[in-house]
Amino acid sequence: MQPTPSVPPVTAPPVISVPPITGPAVISVPPITVRSVVAGMILSVVLCAMNSYLTLSFGVIEEGPTIAALFFFAIFFMSRTKITTTEMVIVATMGSAGGSLGFISNFYAAKAMTGVPYDILDMALFGIVSSMVGLVMAIPLRHILILRDKLPWPGSRAVESVIRALVEHGDPRQPMILAVTFLICATYVILNTDGFGIVPGETHLPLIAGVGGAIAWSPFAIGGSYLMGMRTCVGFLTGAIVLMVLAPHIPVVDGNSLQATPHKYYWPGLGFLVASGVTVMIINWRTIAGAFKSILSLGAKADDDDPVLGGRAMAIFALVAFVSCIVVLGWRFAIPIAMSCVLILVAGLLQNIIATRAAAQTAFNPARVMGVLLQGVTSAMGGSQVATNLTGAGFVAGSGAQASLLTADMVYGRAFRVPSRWQFWTQFTTIIPCAVISAYAFQMIHEDKPLVLQPAEGVSAHPAPVAKIWAESAKVFEGGIDSVPEIALTWLLIGAAVGVVYTLIEHIPRIKPYIPDGIGIGLGMVLSVSLGISFFIGGFLLWIVLGRWLKVGETTLTTVAVGAIVAEGIGGVLQSILLKIVY
Repeated sequence: MQPTPSVPPVTAPPVISVPPITGPAVISVPPITVRSVVAGMILSVVLCAMNSYLTLSFGVIEEGPTIAALFFFAIFFMSRTKITTTEMVIVATMGSAGGSLGFISNFYAAKAMTGVPYDILDMALFGIVSSMVGLVMAIPLRHILILRDKLPWPGSRAVESVIRALVEHGDPRQPMILAVTFLICATYVILNTDGFGIVPGETHLPLIAGVGGAIAWSPFAIGGSYLMGMRTCVGFLTGAIVLMVLAPHIPVVDGNSLQATPHKYYWPGLGFLVASGVTVMIINWRTIAGAFKSILSLGAKADDDDPVLGGRAMAIFALVAFVSCIVVLGWRFAIPIAMSCVLILVAGLLQNIIATRAAAQTAFNPARVMGVLLQGVTSAMGGSQVATNLTGAGFVAGSGAQASLLTADMVYGRAFRVPSRWQFWTQFTTIIPCAVISAYAFQMIHEDKPLVLQPAEGVSAHPAPVAKIWAESAKVFEGGIDSVPEIALTWLLIGAAVGVVYTLIEHIPRIKPYIPDGIGIGLGMVLSVSLGISFFIGGFLLWIVLGRWLKVGETTLTTVAVGAIVAEGIGGVLQSILLKIVY
């Protein structure tokens, strides 16, 4: 419960006038407010910039609904006006829209790794039009995956539980815990070796330092470990151990030995990640078949007491989105009209249904692999050139940020009886600001540490594992398998074979709880050994020491995790800005 204020209550914050939703299913819905929209907008651009940095540093992001909800709660907890579930839903929806769009930085990075980087205008326009298409596709996705299909939606249910815990059982300690965690961790990031060099970025471990053995003092690794789960943390450690075992056998590249930095030879990990992702999709063939079946019955009549848009409004919105997309792709990216239409259909609708349904049933979103598959579709239509087939992966990132996440957001929105059109239009307002922010954030990150496939010896660079997967795939689609060095191809195929076998074993229900998570292993093989070890340490600290032994509550642990994650992202961005100012 929130504390009783010591002053007389005041009137509610200004309310945005939205027509009430009709139908018996929705009763006394708290109104949408100005403060929730303003806070949601600010958090969306902040989380977009943060995840642009995190996805290039770690290959994973936290989309943002829980982060946005926690920060809104922390800011307005002591307000005279009670926080409502509607406000939390709106803020979480807008925050996740911006946070998930940060994933598009992998597309920009892949282009930089394979040629001349996009300029600000190209990046911003691509982000806008791909997001517009994704927003349109969220409407049929809601129809298919929420109204008709009864799916578990584990991620959305988790956000719902966090909102209920904060609003219905408000804990006055959480804002302070969040603030303290954020300030300590952000300060450490700014002052570490990559920043002002006052505190260490990592500590080398005796005996294994020669093969990369170290502990990275990364707030994201510590905080992210809790949200990813202990199995994933053990997977990161396993990937790190594999790297150290392989280190003495890794070939010399361009005259440079990679024994002390084995993660820079990313071929085994790349093969493992792609093959395991494809295997998961094959194992879940019923989910994909269900997605196709859903598409065929899209026109079936369904009872909808809460329509997102009327038929005419949706037709106009879709027409504007599709035409804008075709014009921008043709004008700025030299994509033919026919190919643009295929991208809209396949990347905008089909892959989003498959990926969103997979996430709704298994909590696994195959965006990394879907990006590669869409590159293949683009190449099959004659767009085999690197710059052209990369747009397939980029479209997955841009449209998925809107379609998949908004659909998931509408699940907990429906649980709190928040009209779907409120979520749709407030998310729409984030598209242009976040597309622009993602472009500028990437440019700043790239200028600080250039995104390259193989950095020179002694040069610090962002690992960017997803971007490297897309960049190497683009080169293969353009030049064929012969474009991959022979020894690298061997390592790639070995990694792929192990990925297939391991994924098959992992999907045996009796075995799965007792072995490391496959995604963790794959990412652990493309991130530095020190990060793999740190993810495990973070998981052990938060899950075992604090959670199991000291009985710290889940809400508090989530708050600590969110504070650390945000501190790494915002601290990394502030680090670059402050270094430019000071030096």
